[in-house]
Amino acid sequence: MMKYNQYAYLSCSLQTQIKELKAIHFLPEAWSEISFSQLLARFVGEICAEAKTDEAKKAKLATFAVSDHENLTDFLRNKPETLTVQEFANVAWQLLGYHPYGDYTLSHPEDLSKHQQLPLPEKPINSREALISAFYRLLNTRAKNGQLLLDTMAANGYFNPFFGQNKFLFFNGKSLPVFDTQKIIREVVYVESDLDTDEDGQNDLLQVSIMRPQESDHGLKVPALYTADPYFGGIIDNVKRNHDVDENLTDAVQDDHPDQKVFPHHPAAKPSQEDHPATESAVESSPYSLNEYLLARGFANVYAGGIGTRGSDGIRICGAPEETICAREIIEWLHGDRVAYTDRSRKTQTKASWCNQSIGMTGRSYLGTLQIAVATTGVAGLKTVVSEAAISSWYDYYREHGLVIAPEACQGEDTDLLSETCQSNLWDGGDYLKRKPAYEQNQKELLKNEDRVTGQYSSFWETRNYRHHTDGIKCSFISVHGLNDWNVKPKNVYKLWQKLDTLPIPHKLFLHQGPHYNMNNLVSIDFTDLMNLWFCHELLQLDNHAPEQWPTVMIQDNLKADCWHAEKTWNTALGQKRNYQLNSAGELTSTDPGEGQKEFLDFGGKKFKSAAISEAEWQNEFLKGKANWLDSQLRFISEPFSHPITIVGRPKIKLRVKASLPKGQLSVALIELGKRRRLTPIPRTLMARSQKLGYRFGYEDLKEFVPDKMNEFKLITKGHMNLQNYADMKKARTINADEFYELSFFLQPTYYQIPAETKLGLILYSTDQGMTKRPLEEEKYTFDLSDCQLTFYQK
Repeated sequence: MMKYNQYAYLSCSLQTQIKELKAIHFLPEAWSEISFSQLLARFVGEICAEAKTDEAKKAKLATFAVSDHENLTDFLRNKPETLTVQEFANVAWQLLGYHPYGDYTLSHPEDLSKHQQLPLPEKPINSREALISAFYRLLNTRAKNGQLLLDTMAANGYFNPFFGQNKFLFFNGKSLPVFDTQKIIREVVYVESDLDTDEDGQNDLLQVSIMRPQESDHGLKVPALYTADPYFGGIIDNVKRNHDVDENLTDAVQDDHPDQKVFPHHPAAKPSQEDHPATESAVESSPYSLNEYLLARGFANVYAGGIGTRGSDGIRICGAPEETICAREIIEWLHGDRVAYTDRSRKTQTKASWCNQSIGMTGRSYLGTLQIAVATTGVAGLKTVVSEAAISSWYDYYREHGLVIAPEACQGEDTDLLSETCQSNLWDGGDYLKRKPAYEQNQKELLKNEDRVTGQYSSFWETRNYRHHTDGIKCSFISVHGLNDWNVKPKNVYKLWQKLDTLPIPHKLFLHQGPHYNMNNLVSIDFTDLMNLWFCHELLQLDNHAPEQWPTVMIQDNLKADCWHAEKTWNTALGQKRNYQLNSAGELTSTDPGEGQKEFLDFGGKKFKSAAISEAEWQNEFLKGKANWLDSQLRFISEPFSHPITIVGRPKIKLRVKASLPKGQLSVALIELGKRRRLTPIPRTLMARSQKLGYRFGYEDLKEFVPDKMNEFKLITKGHMNLQNYADMKKARTINADEFYELSFFLQPTYYQIPAETKLGLILYSTDQGMTKRPLEEEKYTFDLSDCQLTFYQK
C-alpha cells in the first residue's frame, strides 16, 4: 500500500466549515434542530450524489457497513448519538471507494488509515459539531482514485444544480466544478502579430483556440490558463530524416559566429472599441487533463501554436526570439492590449472581454519552455506559470560542453528538424504553396547556424538562453521536473532555479522520479489540488495562503515513491563536500590517493551497429558492465556504504587524459550498484480512467512509481565533454594526439539517496550511443589517475 499524501488541505475553524458546507447545500440551515442520527444519514445520502431523491438516498444507506455485523440502515434505527472512530472509519472508507475485506477489514479499519495516511478523528464523534467537522474533512480527503471525495461527488452530478449561477464557488480554498462542461464555449480567434516571419508583406496572424465556461458570456469574468503549444495543430513526422550521427568527430576550433536574421517587424493596429463574437469553432480538444480539470472549475483554456503552426501564418524558428514574441502576443490580447479578428479576413475585431485579465500558463516540455520565454518579458497580465520539464537554454537541450548531444530517444534531432516538426501550417495546400520558399530558406539557415559540425557555443545559442533574461520575470513561478528526465535534462531546471531563487517573486519547485513526464495524476502527491489552490490565489485573488501551504522545494524520494522531501532550495549547499579518487585497481576511494594509468579503446558506433540493439538496450548492457562492452570503458567501484547518503546538486569530475587522435569526446556516468528492487522507470497505471475531470467530462488514470523487479544498478547521473574544450567551455582549442590535458566538468544535477550496503560506480567512456555522435574510427583514451577525482555533495 502507498500513502495518499495530502498537502493542499487547509485547516479551518468550525465556523468556516459550517459556512462552506451550507454554501454547497451539504449542511441544512437548521442543522442544529436535527438529531445526530438524522444528520449522519443526510451526510451519507448527500455523498451518494447519483441518488436523486430522498427515497433513493435512504435506500443507499443499507449498502454501507458500520461494523462487521451491522449495516448503516440498521445502525440508524437505534438513533445513535455517537460514532466510534472505528464506525466512522468503516463508513468513510466505503464512501472513498474502498472495499471491505478487499482493501481493509471492518474489524480493523484503522489499519488502512496508517498505511495510506487517511485522516481519522482522534476521538469518538459524540456531537453534531464533531460530526460536521469529521465530514468536512472527509469531503476534503483523497478517495481511492486519488481525487478528493468532493470531485467524485461532482462526477456523479452533485454540483449540477449550481450550473448557470454565474459565479465561482470555493471550498477549502479551491474552486468547485459548478460550470456546465456540456455547454463549454469553443471558439477560435486570430491575433495579429507584429511579426512577418514568412515575409509576405502582411503581419502574421496567430490562431487561438479557446474553451471557456458559458457563464463567461453572461457577465462573469474568468481567468485564462494559456498553453503555448507548438504541437496543438498537429506535427510533421520527420523522425526518419533525423541527422546521421554515424560520423567522425571533426576539429571543433572555429571562429564562425553566425549572424542572427532579423525578421520584418511591423506594429499591429491598435484594438478599437469594436468587439464581435467569434465566428469559428474550436475543434481540437484539450491535450492536458489538468487544464480540463480546471476548466470545469471556471478557468478558461487557451491554446495557441504560434508562428508556423496550423491555422497560423509564418515560419517556425525553434528557440528564436520570434517564438517568444508570438507567444507573448496572445497574452497581450487576453489582457486587452492587442488586436484580434474573428476570422482570417482581418475585417472584424474581437476582444477577450470574458477574461478577468489574469492569465496563468501551463504545459510540459516545449510548452513549458515557452512559459519561461514569455515570463522573462514581464508581459502585463501574466500572473503565474507552472512550467513542467522545460528547456531553459536550447544549448543545454541539444549540446553539452562543446558536443552535439541528443535528447533521449531523439538521436539526430536538432533545431531545424524540430522546427519542421511544428511547421504544421504546411499541411494545408494553400499555405504550403505560399510558405514553402520561406520555409525552405529558414531550414537552410537553421541547419547552418545550429552547427552540428563542432557543437560549440555561439551567438545562435546565446539568443536561445532564457536564463540571461530572468531579471525580467515579474510573475510567480512553479517549476516541475523529473530527476530522471534525459530528454530535457535536469540541468535546465537546476540552473534556472538558481536564478529564480534570487528573485523577489513567489517560486516553487517539484522534482519527481520520472523521466519526461507530468505529475498531476500520482498517488503520492495531490498536485492537481495544489494547482487548484495556487491558481485560485494567483488568478482569482482568493486569500487561501497558497504560497505558504507547502514547502518551497518538494523532492520525491528514489527509494519510497510516497515520501516527498521538503527543502528550502536545491543546490550543493544542502550537503557536505566529498572527494573520491580513482586507482589502477578500479577502486573509487575517499581515503587513498589515486595512482597509475588506465586506458580504454573506443569503437565509436561500430560495435553498437553490429550488436543490432536499441539505444536503451545498449545503455542497460553498457552500464551494467556486460562483458562485450568492458573494453570500451573504465569502471571504478566504491566500497559498500555503511549508512545511507543523499547526493545533492551537480557532481563534478576532474580528469587528466590523452587521446590517440587530436580530437575526442568523453562521457561519464555515475551509477548505484547493488541487487535490489528499485522504482519503475515510469509510473505504473494503478486505476485506468478512474479520475473524472468533471461531470461527464474527460478522464485521467491514477499512476505511481512502484517497486520493480530485482535489478543490479541504477543510473544516477551522467555528463559529456569535448576534449577540445578543456580550457574553455565556450571555445575549443587545438589539442595534440597523445598529449595529456587536464579538464573538469559538471554532471547533470541530482537528488539521489544511496541506501546502505550498496556501492557507487563511476564509468569513464567516450561514445554514448543514444546521445553523442558515433564515430566510424577507433580512438584510445588514457587517464593519469593521480590527477583524476570525483567530487559531490552529500547529506
